[in-house]
Amino acid sequence: MTNTIYTVITFAPVQGFIEKSRKLRDLYGSSYLLSYLSSVICNAAERHGCKVISPALSNITQGMPNQIIIEGDFPEEDASSVFLTAWKCVTETCREWIEDNVKGEWEYTFWKRSWDLWTKYAWEFFWVQGNNEKSISDVREKLNEKKRPRDWTGINWQGESSTLSGADAIAYPKLGQNSDPRKYNYQQEKKDITAFYEALSKKLGESFIQSVKLEIPEEEMSKLSLEYGKSFIDPEEELSVPELIKRLITHKAITDKLIERLRQVFRNHGVLLKEIAIHINQLSHDLNPNTFTDLSRLNEKKRTSEETRQEKFWTGWFQGDGDKAGDYLKSFARKPEEAQEIHKFSLEMRKWGEYFQRLPKNSMISNWRVIYAGGDDFLGVFYKRKDAVDCVKFLSRFKTDTWNEGKSQPEEKKKITVSVGFVWASPDIPQRDVLQHCRSAEKSAKNNGRDHIAFRILFSNGNHLEWVCPWWLLEAGLLSSYRDREGKQNWTHIYNDVAVLESRHAFNDDGLDTALSLLKIYFPKFVDVVKDEQKQLHQSEADLTKTDSGILGEREMYEEENTDKTDKKKVKIDEKKVKKALTNWIINLAKVGFHLCQQ
Repeated sequence: MTNTIYTVITFAPVQGFIEKSRKLRDLYGSSYLLSYLSSVICNAAERHGCKVISPALSNITQGMPNQIIIEGDFPEEDASSVFLTAWKCVTETCREWIEDNVKGEWEYTFWKRSWDLWTKYAWEFFWVQGNNEKSISDVREKLNEKKRPRDWTGINWQGESSTLSGADAIAYPKLGQNSDPRKYNYQQEKKDITAFYEALSKKLGESFIQSVKLEIPEEEMSKLSLEYGKSFIDPEEELSVPELIKRLITHKAITDKLIERLRQVFRNHGVLLKEIAIHINQLSHDLNPNTFTDLSRLNEKKRTSEETRQEKFWTGWFQGDGDKAGDYLKSFARKPEEAQEIHKFSLEMRKWGEYFQRLPKNSMISNWRVIYAGGDDFLGVFYKRKDAVDCVKFLSRFKTDTWNEGKSQPEEKKKITVSVGFVWASPDIPQRDVLQHCRSAEKSAKNNGRDHIAFRILFSNGNHLEWVCPWWLLEAGLLSSYRDREGKQNWTHIYNDVAVLESRHAFNDDGLDTALSLLKIYFPKFVDVVKDEQKQLHQSEADLTKTDSGILGEREMYEEENTDKTDKKKVKIDEKKVKKALTNWIINLAKVGFHLCQQ
């Protein structure tokens, strides 16, 4: 029993806000905005005399999770007011900068109403509080119940929709103008939108040159303004208001204006303003056109004597999340040390997030970035690569070297395991589709037993291959142990063998013997490991920080139907289903390994 009042706050949509991103710049912008909004709430709660239990390090904006646990009575009105004010500062800064800088024929009479609607209805805000008899777990469960019946407000419009999401209106000066639908002129609207985005792109380029004080000859100014402007917004893009905000927030001219506005609105929040200013200035610096390349469409120009062509690169995206963090926190429910343990866990994960954000700069592997690391939730990308070999090498040691930071003692390791989805994506796949596959691959790793990594190959036609493997088996050197008949690492041999055997239906019915024969030829060290029934499945309630996860995942997934669930000894395993799954696991190992490990 507790005598303390707890308040829990969150907001939505988070995943959808991140996924509606055409460029990598948008991902950074959306990640920053989510962290910024959480930081403002935490700071306001502390100024109200409350204590922020989670997230820890609430004075550090970067990587801030969006569920906030507060010890004390932080009124809903105060919390929602500061949240809306913080978001309003962003929307009004972006809108006013455009109105002040993109001049000429444009009249901004109509679109203000649409911007105001996005200021009020872009987010759902959730606030719950328990009485002095409720534990933190009780209040968190109450929050989950409140989130189920969503109170969502849609914003209607007239005209064309964004080419990115397709769900919202294109942001341009005539947005919101009332007109007779019978006199609607699609061609004229298209012409107006294109002209506006050309003017906006050019002005962003000019403002960047001015903000960083580049000395450029006047005759080259126009050309370079267009070039720099396109790195922020291509004139062919047609973005909605929130999509435009995510893009603009990475531009130094806009961030300078935002910091100035925040200092006026939150003038008494010194620590918060300092941290926000540091982070947002770093964001605009890291993403400026001289140091940042649009990685989601990365290419290099290779000039030959006859022509100029563009070489496109595949990219490797990885998304991860801690396993059963909620269950770990629930284990302290109604215990005197609950708040202390939750804060301790949050502090550990926040410090790891900081470490992981810095890792690309200190790593021996080049050309990769961590886009965000909000504690146990993270997203990153490998780019400018001829093959995925370095990516696989890094991920093959991720659990031990990165997640647990090389610590071997049980008490030093993370209190939870981690599941990761890795997508090796064709350059022709839209970024928003890649992100959805990242999320799907991560879910696949969790659905196949947790404490796994799912490797997925995403081809230009939208088809994909996937192979899911537990960390312990990957770190034992499964992929690097591959040897062909000549003792080399040419994955073409096993790939061709699988193709021939599939064409002859050799894997049908009882095809496990055939699959194990392949394993014996190419992975002789691991045949006995894969055949070991004790290593194939694990109990659903198993503590995976102490027990190895099964190669195929949880035992429950392969139990026979209509068995007596009350007596676990009577619950039987569907052997046929296990054999089929193990056969497919070996086949997918060959196919995915060929695409990822072949140099």
